Amino acid sequence: MENEIPNSTTNQLFIQYISEAAVYTDNSFIITSCNEAAAALFNHRLHDILGFDISFLTPSSETNSQSLPLKNTAFTQGTIPFVNSEGKKIQVHITRHTIDAESISGGYLFIFKPIDQNNRIGARSATGNGLYAESTGGAILHSEAAYYWPVEQYGDAIIVFNKKFYCLDANIKACHLTGYTRQELTQLNLTDLLHFEELRQQMPEKAALESGEKILWEKKMRSKDGSTYYAECVLQQIDDDRILSFMRDITKQKKTELALAQSEERHRLLFQQSPLPMFVMDLQTFYFLDVNEAAITSYGYSKQEFLQLRALDIRPEEDYKIFYKKVHTISSGLVSMGLFRHIKKNGTIIDVEVYSHDFVYNDKISRLILAVDITEKLEAIREYRKTTVQLRELSDHLLNIRETERTSIAREIHDELGQHLTILKMDISWLHQKLQKYKDATVLQKTSDTLQLLNETIKTVRRIATDLRPSMLDDLGLIEAIEWQSKEFENRSGIKISFESTISHLPVATSVATSLFRIYQEALTNIGRHAMAKNVYSKMHLENDTIILTIQDDGIGFDMNTLDAKKTLGLLGMKERTLMMAGRFEINSKAGEGTTIVISTPCN
Repeated sequence: MENEIPNSTTNQLFIQYISEAAVYTDNSFIITSCNEAAAALFNHRLHDILGFDISFLTPSSETNSQSLPLKNTAFTQGTIPFVNSEGKKIQVHITRHTIDAESISGGYLFIFKPIDQNNRIGARSATGNGLYAESTGGAILHSEAAYYWPVEQYGDAIIVFNKKFYCLDANIKACHLTGYTRQELTQLNLTDLLHFEELRQQMPEKAALESGEKILWEKKMRSKDGSTYYAECVLQQIDDDRILSFMRDITKQKKTELALAQSEERHRLLFQQSPLPMFVMDLQTFYFLDVNEAAITSYGYSKQEFLQLRALDIRPEEDYKIFYKKVHTISSGLVSMGLFRHIKKNGTIIDVEVYSHDFVYNDKISRLILAVDITEKLEAIREYRKTTVQLRELSDHLLNIRETERTSIAREIHDELGQHLTILKMDISWLHQKLQKYKDATVLQKTSDTLQLLNETIKTVRRIATDLRPSMLDDLGLIEAIEWQSKEFENRSGIKISFESTISHLPVATSVATSLFRIYQEALTNIGRHAMAKNVYSKMHLENDTIILTIQDDGIGFDMNTLDAKKTLGLLGMKERTLMMAGRFEINSKAGEGTTIVISTPCN
């Protein structure tokens, strides 16, 4: 390969391009390389000082009995009066830089800068080509900075190529980055380090390199073990046609960029392909910045028309206050902003549920808006509520009719049938008395049995009439009717009933009294059929103009989670009656712990 430098390391190569006196040592401070400026400063031939300890260049002077501690761990810079081999006394400022200290091939770079008679650091060297930047503290050598800035401060990988991009040398960072040893790298071409996907791309232009231009590359690379990484490469051709390459691993940065780009693409696709209308609104001006296809289709505007509109333009004027009230609410993440009304291009007003998320879009504080058209849903809800009200009114009407019919039937049974049975009983009793003188046992027994049957029939008729409509509910009131019902149920079922009321008299509407009584009846009936209870505790009291009826048993109870699966028509009837009174129905039960029912309703 042309321009090979098999006997020079990368570090040794670089110091040749430093215009100040530069000396490179290994980790033991043995001089392994120096440039011509150093040889001229110390008045030695280059080969005369190789292999010597660095202290060889700083012998004790007449005024200094001790050498400058160049090998001290803490040493970075200092000044020494120096007498060269010709007896010329000069002041020299020395700086030390650590190069790849952790590697076997690492060492130290020493820069020697003469101080002139005006005490200015960085007098022009013997080579006559130094570049300086004057400052209060002295001059900073450009060529020196160009050397140790990438190598020491940032630790970039450095590879030297020839014009055909064959590797000539590399530093330890390049070996770490690529996975190859220096010897292995010198057998490779730049293309051997590139990922196969990059081989289809053009190599750096030779014309640009020959002009001294720096070429910046971001490439996908392949290490020795086949793993992939991304590198940022700076290529520049130097005077002897070698090409210097500074490489920095940017894998994490590149993966982050790729992940961000993929995320942005996914979000863009989600935005565009969403079946729901979506808008991006500028939070400063309220103008739309972007809309998706669903919004265009749903609202009837073209995208160009949308981008000329503000969010206010798709709202009824009477809703502006609501918009201004909600728009300043900060939405971190996708949050519901509530219900709004929007206007389509054709003037149709729709109800929408709006969700929003604040973010930065094209350097503007923006809001992503998702609008769900719930017009049909709200209409269905309104229709359902209307139907429910109608059904409840119908149910109330049917209950009132039933109660009226039951009252009428009870009255007819009590007044007509009861009177006829009473008259018949009186007639049979008279006949039974008249037949006593005939002393016919058979006839007397027959009339006696008939009287007994009539008595039982009269009791049955009275019970049926009472069940249909207790007369005391109309005559005495709700409290007395419930007390009577409690005693009747206790006598029939054997379950002890305890009823307590803090209300002596409850002046409520007949419909309310009837509903509460029927609910109480149904509750006791359910307890008798299913609860297997021994005791029932009921209470009625008045609290803040609200009647509260509580019915509690000590039965077996049930699991509330199975309530919907059961055919609980009795409970449903109680709940419907409560709702028709504008009241509230509550039930609570646990298996083995009984059941409690609470009915609350306004008393007027």
